[in-house]
Amino acid sequence: MKKLLFILMFANGVAHAQNKGIVQTDTIISAALSHNVTHENVKRAVTIYLPPGYATSAKRYPVLYLLHGIGDDNMDFAENDGQYTTIQELMDTGVAAHRIREMIIVTPDEKTNWYGSFYTNSSATGNWDDFTAIELVNYIDTRYRTIARATSRAIAGHSMGGYGAISLAMKHPDIFSIAYGMNSALIGPGGEINPGDPQVKEFVLAKTAKDYNDLFAKKQYVAVGLLTVSQAFSPNLSNPPLYIDKPFYMQGNKVAINPATYQKWLDHDVIRMADKYKANLLKLRGLKFDSGYEDEYKFIPINSRAFSKKLTELGIPHMFEEYNGDHRNRLWGLNGRIYQELLPFISDHMEGQ
Repeated sequence: MKKLLFILMFANGVAHAQNKGIVQTDTIISAALSHNVTHENVKRAVTIYLPPGYATSAKRYPVLYLLHGIGDDNMDFAENDGQYTTIQELMDTGVAAHRIREMIIVTPDEKTNWYGSFYTNSSATGNWDDFTAIELVNYIDTRYRTIARATSRAIAGHSMGGYGAISLAMKHPDIFSIAYGMNSALIGPGGEINPGDPQVKEFVLAKTAKDYNDLFAKKQYVAVGLLTVSQAFSPNLSNPPLYIDKPFYMQGNKVAINPATYQKWLDHDVIRMADKYKANLLKLRGLKFDSGYEDEYKFIPINSRAFSKKLTELGIPHMFEEYNGDHRNRLWGLNGRIYQELLPFISDHMEGQ
């Protein structure tokens, strides 16, 4: 009887282990980032979730590229700090419940020395668009059993990562056919991004790295974030040490718009990009984004609503939801939006083997 009990316990343990996915981290040496002038590390960590059946089958799997927000890195979705669940826990639970299909999930580290790449090609920090859409995808398709086609490839992200997911899908529908943006940092006029905002003035007045570090210490995150955006959207190699042009300047005691640089930011505004990339947007199998009513960054719900309105005017199928939450507080857990909304949406729109 004891022997039988042991066998049953052992068998249950093996079954339980087989129902868990694997998380591992690879390193990619990027050619796309090699010509940056801001001393970004060309060795980029990439955290990869492999589904429960990966190790014991010969199947090929669809892939979700999951992009982190400003100030975060590749471990943002993989670590449990006692406050959040992990993407592995959510995926293992969803797969076991037959609620979410098995898929590979890839989270690259695209944090720069000033907190974020915005997943955009920049003459200052490097070609992050090329790294993500070309180098990273080729690396994963070469080394893992993926279904290497756009209909089985999705991209999603939070905050800066939401911007990256939407903008990369707009530009590369032949690579990513499904996109989901959570609280996407859609940079455009509105909320804090206007000349009358106090943090915009702090951003304009800051001149040195020490100035921005002091602003960060004072939790002036919008002011520091505008530096991050400047390195992505309006880099200037003739303006060291930060290599940026600012879309605002001081006119006496007031902040005014610098039209030439401001236009560069508008060129990266997905609301305005939608006209240019309408044909690409119509190719997508699924496009969804959301925003919390109480997001502490006011420009996010403002620009998310405006983006949805623009897509509707252009006849672009999409889903947009506003919900009762702030920038992060409704994301995690089995009742959170990653498990309840993002993963099912991605799963439902992907093609399997």
